[in-house]
Amino acid sequence: MRIHDGIHRVDGFRVGNAYVVETPEGLLVIDSGMPGSTKHVLRTIQGIGGQPGDVRLLVLTHWHVDHVGGAAALKRATGADVAIHELDAPILAGGELPEKGRRAMRLIIRTLRVRPLAADLRLRADDEVLGFRVLHVPGHTEGSIALEHDGIVFTGDALVGDRHGRVRPPDPGLSLDPALSTESAERIQGLAPRLVLPGHGAPARP
Repeated sequence: MRIHDGIHRVDGFRVGNAYVVETPEGLLVIDSGMPGSTKHVLRTIQGIGGQPGDVRLLVLTHWHVDHVGGAAALKRATGADVAIHELDAPILAGGELPEKGRRAMRLIIRTLRVRPLAADLRLRADDEVLGFRVLHVPGHTEGSIALEHDGIVFTGDALVGDRHGRVRPPDPGLSLDPALSTESAERIQGLAPRLVLPGHGAPARP
């Protein structure tokens, strides 16, 4: 689904959002969805006249399964590099999970057969990827990020939306540090973005 010039939300996801962005340097994919979601991402790419090999970079906004579960398969299908914040990269690669929610998350990862994946790029605050600035917005996870360019912000789960295009901080029960998560959400909103593209829910035009 076309959201804005050169920005497309992947259709067919039952949980969460992923986006395909056309840039002068190639396609940027933001998040990969749950395991089994790769076919939906590839269908979106084909729908805009692209090919899997056009994907230059897959950026993961944080390590949670509904955002990284399809990353290994998408990397195999496209050959793209995978990028995630340096603080979430060890978990993506199969390292120790945070203590909060560890037992449940281990079960989810095992049940869904999420494959560990070593990041090609470990991101930090203010890095630039294909024209987008990396914002480190911790709280939901230690290494949660958003991507910003020209008033457009992809927030991952640092801000989540509802079906009506309203955004809010993520559920405190699903955040590693709820207070910090609220601070990060407020910081994004303080940028006065003209378009917010969250990891869950509809786009918002504040």
